[in-house]
Amino acid sequence: MTEFRHVSPWEVPSFVRRALTAFALPAALVLCCFSFVSTAAADSVTLSPSSPGAYRWLNVADQAYAATYQSTYNYGQAAVTFAYNPSAGVFAGVLTAANLKPNFAYQLKLSGTPGTAANERIGLAGRWWEETWSGTAWTGQNLNDKGSTGSSPNPNDATYYSERDVLDATSPTGHHYKFTGYLVFDFFVTDDSGNASLVTQQDSSFHVLWKDPQSGQTYDSIKDGPEKSSTFDPNPASLAYLGTDYPATTRTIYGEWERLPDDGVFLAPGSYSARLVLTEESFHGNVSQGAGNWAAAMEGTVAFAIVPEPATITLFAAGFAALLARSRRRRSM
Repeated sequence: MTEFRHVSPWEVPSFVRRALTAFALPAALVLCCFSFVSTAAADSVTLSPSSPGAYRWLNVADQAYAATYQSTYNYGQAAVTFAYNPSAGVFAGVLTAANLKPNFAYQLKLSGTPGTAANERIGLAGRWWEETWSGTAWTGQNLNDKGSTGSSPNPNDATYYSERDVLDATSPTGHHYKFTGYLVFDFFVTDDSGNASLVTQQDSSFHVLWKDPQSGQTYDSIKDGPEKSSTFDPNPASLAYLGTDYPATTRTIYGEWERLPDDGVFLAPGSYSARLVLTEESFHGNVSQGAGNWAAAMEGTVAFAIVPEPATITLFAAGFAALLARSRRRRSM
């Protein structure tokens, strides 16, 4: 059975780190506290095709797929699984994908269910999709004011807090606004066959993906996520590129920050039931030219818990008690 081993920030709380320093504990005990990791049997979910959307039919180099491929490919032909730890200090797992679109960028995100506590925690670590009741239907849009500092709560959160409890007796929910929290925490680029393998953990919060360079956007090495480069030479004999011999190319992709710091934004402790979604990255291209519109590709439900690791705190307490007892024995001699 698959197991994951990792250390999260919840496993070594700040007060423990301060105590380790203040009491100058022996190096062995310090290393023991900081290196302690938990294991848990992995759960696994098989992703299914999402509802159809405005799909992208260009690879990351904006090279168009063959007309035959565009008319015959669908996500029912792909196979994607995600094995993950159902109870740990951080959401982590391994994604395995086959026969997605080749040389293509996908966001990996968590999406909540409006009105739930888990949805609120996801949104407060990520982004908000806001829907407004018109009297007959919901109309939606992203909240796009993340501020300039990356700190939380940000201006989008302020909108959420001010509008989430506004009542409307005519709406199906009894509220005038409906919020879906979602969190883009990683991404990957497929190979020539549309395959990919990704070991990931949720420790970042991205706004969207960009190519470097890309008109209208400059990579910020301090705030943005790390760049991932993909070099490929499309095969004109493959179904995806049939008959077109595109040149070899390299593209570098990165995640624009939504909240900071990168590698330091985590879901708050609690129980979660959410959708794990693969979203096509459109790179702000023209929909009419096949660039897509951030269509959801595949998704599945994940249930997990983010928990402070009590074993680490217990280990610290036991070690400290032993050290204190040894000190007392020395004084009594």
